[in-house]
Amino acid sequence: MRKLLIILSAVLLFASITVSTTSCNRGTGCPTNELDVKTDRKGRMSTKKGNSSLFPKKMKKKMRVN
Repeated sequence: MRKLLIILSAVLLFASITVSTTSCNRGTGCPTNELDVKTDRKGRMSTKKGNSSLFPKKMKKKMRVN
């Protein structure tokens, strides 16, 4: 019974340490928390859509015909 209590407490300690630590470098911060979003002069976010596409234009035309 005592071994079980020791093992259980060690597992809980390890789990709490694992959950409480972050994967970010110390002193630099997380890149996910420091996002740089471009805004216009009034502080609003841009409404432009990106121009990247999954397929080239010729393939899109061929897919539309079918």
